[in-house]
Amino acid sequence: MTLHMLFGSEQLESCLALLSTGDTLIVIDRNALKSLSAATISPPCDVVVLEDARSGPAADEGFALIDTASWLELVCNHPHSMSWY
Repeated sequence: MTLHMLFGSEQLESCLALLSTGDTLIVIDRNALKSLSAATISPPCDVVVLEDARSGPAADEGFALIDTASWLELVCNHPHSMSWY
């Protein structure tokens, strides 16, 4: 169970390749959200978007929006985390 924190889109392909069913991917950057939405690979895990990363009312692309407190809860509930830039 790993929390993958996507801060940028340069390593998106590598990040997607390492995701597994019990993981969670949190998208923190607007450009990363756009890249993820355009990706041809669907993540096999839960994907959430930090509400500051959305660029408009429909920019979450159907992913759950979370606030900073929920992000901290995810960090506490996942034994491992990885940051992707």
